[in-house]
Amino acid sequence: MNDRTLQNNEVSSNEFASGFSIEENSEIVKLKVFNPWEKAQNVKVEYFLVPKEISVPDSLQNKNIIRTPIQRIICMSTSHLGFIEALNESQSVVGISGASYVSNLELLQNVETGKVVDVGYGQNLNYEVILNQHPDVVMLYGVGSEVTTHVKKLEELGIPVVMNAEYLEETPLGKAEWIKFVGALYQKESEAQQFFNEIKEDYLSLKEKVKDKQNKPRVLVGSPYKDSWWIPGGNSYLANMIKDAGGDYIGKDNDSHESYVISFENALTYGNEADVWINMGLLSSRKDIIATDQRFENFNVLKEGRLFNNNNRMSENGGNDFWESGTVYPNLILRDLISVFYSGTNHDELVYYKEVE
Repeated sequence: MNDRTLQNNEVSSNEFASGFSIEENSEIVKLKVFNPWEKAQNVKVEYFLVPKEISVPDSLQNKNIIRTPIQRIICMSTSHLGFIEALNESQSVVGISGASYVSNLELLQNVETGKVVDVGYGQNLNYEVILNQHPDVVMLYGVGSEVTTHVKKLEELGIPVVMNAEYLEETPLGKAEWIKFVGALYQKESEAQQFFNEIKEDYLSLKEKVKDKQNKPRVLVGSPYKDSWWIPGGNSYLANMIKDAGGDYIGKDNDSHESYVISFENALTYGNEADVWINMGLLSSRKDIIATDQRFENFNVLKEGRLFNNNNRMSENGGNDFWESGTVYPNLILRDLISVFYSGTNHDELVYYKEVE
């Protein structure tokens, strides 16, 4: 067993993440997850990580038990894969929801050879396929409370479940800190802590370099989807990332941490105010943008601004590594955005972003 960073009965104190806590009592680790879906209130789920070489204490009967270290995991989100890869545990993944959208090359090869199976999504979740993979745990996330239906069904089948709520964190380092949560499942708390410390130090160093910049570029985010234009709330992960990169996010006045809809008229106003336009979904060229909606011809940012999309690392099937490894490497995304906002015309070093021509 790897050395543990926590002492007996000590609760880890997260620096940025608010959605979980870790407590160790002797050899057993207790994970708590708080409000693991949007608009959840006063919801707390507990998991007890019991090493495989010891017996489950009587006091934990009828509790959520996960035997560790886990060796076989099924993930319901590709963002979970970024944490697992960072811990060098990709070989433990035996199932994924939306397997064709994976970016990790090793996992894609395992999908092709059948080592990793697609277990379906939502109402089409294939419980028989999940059972056949004999997972030590299924890692779920929930957009709404309906995820509890899947949790209950899996538990009835005797399959351990853990909720991962990293996507609800409001800060990039808050999301990345969930590597400690995932690390505990593999008994790799020390490795997870060391990894996070390195990411944090680089991120904060980059943030410090641009904090006093003047004339911050005004930043527009997103594009219309089925006649709705969703933009991040002012306290969201992406809004905070833009702020840390020295950008002035146009939608910052809405203090939500969730995305919200704006009208095309509002978007047109924003488009005329913006210096930079980022994260425009499937749109990959200025020509594509105008072909999508002729009204884009009136966007000043399209005519005179800088356009960059977060689609530089796409798999053949449309998986975007921005949402996979980018979750655990926010420092690299921050470096990209600083380059987009402040450097000259040479963007060859960008990792997740590329210029829209």
